[in-house]
Amino acid sequence: MNKHGSIHFHDTTITYEVVRSARRHKTIQTQVSLDNVRVLAPAAASDLELEQLVRDQAPWILERRKILSQRRAPRRFVTGETMPYLGRDFELIVHTNRFLRPWIRFDEDCFLFDAPPGMDDYKRRELIRKAFVDWYWRQAEDYLPDIVDEWLPFVAGHASPRVLIRNQRRRWASCARDRTLRFSWRAMMLEPDLIDYLVVHELAHLTEMNHSNRFWDLVSYHLPDVKERRRSLRKAEFLLPL
Repeated sequence: MNKHGSIHFHDTTITYEVVRSARRHKTIQTQVSLDNVRVLAPAAASDLELEQLVRDQAPWILERRKILSQRRAPRRFVTGETMPYLGRDFELIVHTNRFLRPWIRFDEDCFLFDAPPGMDDYKRRELIRKAFVDWYWRQAEDYLPDIVDEWLPFVAGHASPRVLIRNQRRRWASCARDRTLRFSWRAMMLEPDLIDYLVVHELAHLTEMNHSNRFWDLVSYHLPDVKERRRSLRKAEFLLPL
């Protein structure tokens, strides 16, 4: 049975739910939504330990809730809305055209989409949403390997790793022991400085396959403002439309 607790931080009360699992051995994960905080913990974790964790994370929890409260409404994918590309918002213009292929086109100032006639709102939204995913994916396949090659000599100095684009929802990027770097297509919505951070982070793993002090020293050597970039990335993940 799940347990509940609460802590006081300044003038705010944070209530939380503890979910223990025998399958968890060491890691403790905190999930935050606007109306709930869930702490996923090993079965052996004590109530006192988890309460202290929530106290320590209180500033982060409140900041994350603030970001969630600013989250934009889901896109309807209609003319006048905007979609991000490399950190900038561009207007979407939707036309109805029975003769053109329904795909996203980008003309440097806006996104254009030619929707088939006679579609209901739901089908049109889903068609445009999928077209955006495909478009971002293609951009990522062209853009990200070049950024990896730019940073590689400075960060890792190894032979070029394999770069794959994936639909990773829980992480922006990852580095496997076989030297394969995987990036989410969603990275193409981020500003270039944040993409650079993702690339440097994963390239550093080619030398340090961990998050030790040596790993962070390597990242911060190349990106002295790494902490600010990490904060910006955490904020971005809640504000992006896809």
